[in-house]
Amino acid sequence: MSELNDLTENTVEPHDARWPGRAAPTGDPAVDAALERLAGVPSLPVAEHGGTYAEIHDSLMAALDADER
Repeated sequence: MSELNDLTENTVEPHDARWPGRAAPTGDPAVDAALERLAGVPSLPVAEHGGTYAEIHDSLMAALDADER
């Protein structure tokens, strides 16, 4: 097996991964609101993660669209 295919070393198991700490405020209200919602994802049931990510994405897209006007 080549070293490119050897995934046994330095592999992080999903249960070992840590959620990042709270991000520093950016000064942009839309981004800061999105980061605040993102920080709460670990406390949500897994079944709600996809919907929450979609809502965060949509809120950021709406903020970008508003900036273009």
